[in-house]
Amino acid sequence: MRSTSSTSAPDLDEDQSFDYHLPQRVRVKSAFHFTPVTVARRAAQLLAPRDGMRVLDVGAGPGKFCVIAARERPTCKFVGIEQRPLLVELAQRLAHRMSAANATFLQGDALEHDWSGYDALYLFNPFGELLLRSALTIDQTVLRSQSRFEACVDGTRAKLAALRPGTRVVTYHGLGAAAPDGYELAERVQLGTDVLELWIKAAFDAAPDEARGVAAS
Repeated sequence: MRSTSSTSAPDLDEDQSFDYHLPQRVRVKSAFHFTPVTVARRAAQLLAPRDGMRVLDVGAGPGKFCVIAARERPTCKFVGIEQRPLLVELAQRLAHRMSAANATFLQGDALEHDWSGYDALYLFNPFGELLLRSALTIDQTVLRSQSRFEACVDGTRAKLAALRPGTRVVTYHGLGAAAPDGYELAERVQLGTDVLELWIKAAFDAAPDEARGVAAS
């Protein structure tokens, strides 16, 4: 049997290696809701290219992205925020079990959290669950509606727009709308079941033509 002690961290080369440690009721949702290992590793490289960077995962679930990313970039800090208390507790246990001391988790509403202390943010279509049929959701504890989805996406874009220049944002399966003005697409790579996109906040809010590198007339 695979060791789960903190002194002997499990090998996480494949999704099954992480998912093995999830309760069955959560494990069956993994392929649809949680970031694949290969995607998490590449996203970590894009989000935290320098030592000491702080990354926020909006909608962390049971912590799969943060744990994988923390092990990929051990000199950086990964913080996951998740509204479901039981998933936060699970994520904290898994981070300890998998020797990811630089991954921590908070319980709460991501839109009420202060994002200004982070260098980068990870968004795996964090509000898409609000549009799903109940059979496809992680559980039944979250109120779902089109209006709530739109409000969360609009709130996310507003918070991103307020962040400092140089902020890095990686999306997987998008964020539910276009990136806010002032963010420039720096990299786009097909991976997993969709694309990873790296957006970087410019030093100024460029006009649309300038953001595309087209000289203003």
